Formats: sequence, C-alpha cells, structure tokens
Amino acid sequence: MEDKLMSIFLFLVLFCLCNQGNAERCSLSDLAVTQTAVPSSRAEGYTKYTVTVENRCICTQGNIKLSCSGFTSSLGVNPDVLSVDGDGKFCTLNGGRPIGMGPDYAVKFSYVWSSEFSFKPVSSTIACS
Repeated sequence: MEDKLMSIFLFLVLFCLCNQGNAERCSLSDLAVTQTAVPSSRAEGYTKYTVTVENRCICTQGNIKLSCSGFTSSLGVNPDVLSVDGDGKFCTLNGGRPIGMGPDYAVKFSYVWSSEFSFKPVSSTIACS
C-alpha cells in the first residue's frame, strides 16, 4: 500500500513539473498571421484580403494587439473581430478575448484595399491552466 501511495505521489510531482512553465514556452511567435489575396469585384484596382490569426501555443492568448499603422478598408470590418486603437498604430484582435490553440480557434477577417497591410503581433496575455 505504501509503495502504491509513493508511486502516485511521484507521478503527481512529475506531472506538475512537466506542466509548469507552459506560459514561458509561449510567445508572440506562436501567433501565426497569414493573408490571402483575391481580386475584388467591388472596385477596379482593389484587392480583397482574408487574414487568419492562429494561436499555435498550447496556452490561450488574449488581449492580442497587432501592429496595423494606417489600416483602412473599403469593406467594413467587424469591430468585435478587429478594432483600430485610438492612436491608429495598433489593432485589438477578437475584442481582447482569448483564442485557443489550433485552426478551429483561429480568428479571421477580411478587408478590401489597394495594397496589403502588415499585421504583426506586438503583445498578448498568455494564460495556461
């Protein structure tokens, strides 16, 4: 009985050690931003871009800020998905709500403009449970 209790205790200690520090293993580089361009029928010279932001970290990431200096679109973008902050240099993704790991939790939005904007992650809050 004592051996069994000791085995359970050691398993729990190892489990805790293996799972601690997940947040330290996550970073902004775990947020993958991809853009796909398709010609837009809305107006000559404009292109429709579909942007996907995927979290590739096991921990959720919230309060995600993207650089988006000068961002504009001739197609309205849902502010719950992407909103330009007051200074116009950064955008908040997903209303600040966290996104989980993998393509099923990816956040997508589209915009129409004459050129592609760069959306680079600049900050996030990482939460592991």
